[in-house]
Parts: sequence; structure tokens; C-alpha cells
Amino acid sequence: MNVLVTGGSGRIGRYVVRELVQAGHEVTSADVVYERMPGAGALQVDLTEAGQVYQVLARSRASAVVHLAAWAQSGRVPDTRTFGDNVQGTFNLFQACADLGVRRVVFASTHHVYGVAASPPLYVPIDEAHPLRPADAYALSKVVGERVADYFVAHYGLDILCFRFQGVRSPSQLDAEVERAVREPSERPHMLWTRLDARDAAAFCRLAVEAEKVEPGPYNVAGRRIVLEEDSVELVRRYFGDQVEIREGLAGWLSPLSCARAETAFGYRPQYDWSVSQRYPEG
Repeated sequence: MNVLVTGGSGRIGRYVVRELVQAGHEVTSADVVYERMPGAGALQVDLTEAGQVYQVLARSRASAVVHLAAWAQSGRVPDTRTFGDNVQGTFNLFQACADLGVRRVVFASTHHVYGVAASPPLYVPIDEAHPLRPADAYALSKVVGERVADYFVAHYGLDILCFRFQGVRSPSQLDAEVERAVREPSERPHMLWTRLDARDAAAFCRLAVEAEKVEPGPYNVAGRRIVLEEDSVELVRRYFGDQVEIREGLAGWLSPLSCARAETAFGYRPQYDWSVSQRYPEG
């Protein structure tokens, strides 16, 4: 299968490119930075320019797309550009896919659409039905991107899967991330004390591209467990308070972000469950 990966030089993208190449797919990486990776083609492209998007899809002969390209958080560029570029690039890509006959698209969204960086979740485990409460321009751009996906699914028949990634880090970053969570569990509770190895994120993208039949819509993609060796319910109570509803399914070290839908749809189960006592350096 020919697969186009936008943002192929990014934190997740380079692992997605490698995963797809190793699985035998013909892969083209499209990014604002030109970088060739082993076994893959590369094109430098600005997704906010519609003509470039059509050309890169045609040149790659893509039959599926993994769309990761975006300003990945607020604050790197002005919010007007974070929101504008992310939304414009996503619309351009979906329109080009519709016009050129590309039906399968994986779209990188984020767990920040749930708004836990600004206020506690309404309930845990957080599933895809949790209300969306974007708290910054980046999260807002992803909410709009998901609505754009709904439009193209309904009106053009695309299969667009919106992956609400949470805490994705490369293996080289995860040791420090785990230690930081241990030292200061109260510092960033919106991260839900959960991290996801980029290799697992890449494997999930491959499964979604290869799946014969899929249900469009949102999917949480996160680690199955927290990195601390503490009870998840106790952590939620301690740092979010009693106003959070504890629903069935959260126990032991399980993550407060539910990936049950992804597990059911694709058989997704992370291979690299990082924790205080378990590390998986990249070999």
C-alpha cells in the first residue's frame, strides 16, 4: 500500500514512517522540513497551500494518509497561526483526498480536546463521549479538525479516524518523563500520569491503515497504565477532587483515559508499558 505521512519528520511521524516501511508499505513523508528517512520518499510541502497538497498526494500515489502535520501545541507560534494553519492544512488535505479518491485517513487529534489542562474531567475513565472543552488554540484547532472530518465522512464517504493521542514521547524522552512524574505527581495532572511510547503510537497508526473495515470517528490512543505505582483512583481523588465521577473500569494502575474503543476496533494493546519499574529503551 502507498501511504503518505504528513509531519513525517516529527515526534510521532518518524516512528510512523519507520513502522510502515518495516511492514512493507511504500511510504512518502511530507513535511515543511525536508528529511529523508531509510526506505521512504520525502517531499517538502506546506499544507496550507492547496496546490501543494494535491501535488504531493498525486506524486505519492497514496491510497491512505496518516495526517500528523500541525503546530503541536500553543505558544510555538502566535495563536492565530496555530489555529489557522492547523485547520487550513487539515481541510486542504481532506478535500484533496476526497477529490483524488483517497478514502482512508488517520488524523492526529489530542486528548487536550477534553479540557483537562484547565479543569478536572467530568468523569473517569475518560471515553470518547466525554464533552469537548478546548482550553487553548491548539486544542480548539483539533476540535475543529474533527468536525471537518465529520463533514468529509458524511458528504464524501471518507474513512477518517481521529486519534486523540495522549502523552506520546520517544523512548529517549521517557526516562526523564517517568522520573518527573514520580518527583512531582501534582505538577501536570492533566497528563493523567500516563505516557505513550511513540513506537506504540506508530503501531496503532499502521493497524488503522491496514484494517479492512473501520468505524470513522474519535479514538483515544494512550498508554494502558499510569507510570506511577499508585492506585489510579486515589490519584484522581487527590489531585482532581471529589467532584470527578469515578465510573466502572478504573482500578489499579489503569490509565484514567480509556482506550477501550481502540482495543475493540483494532486489537490495540501497547507493547511498551513504561512505569517506575519498567523501562523500554530503544535498541
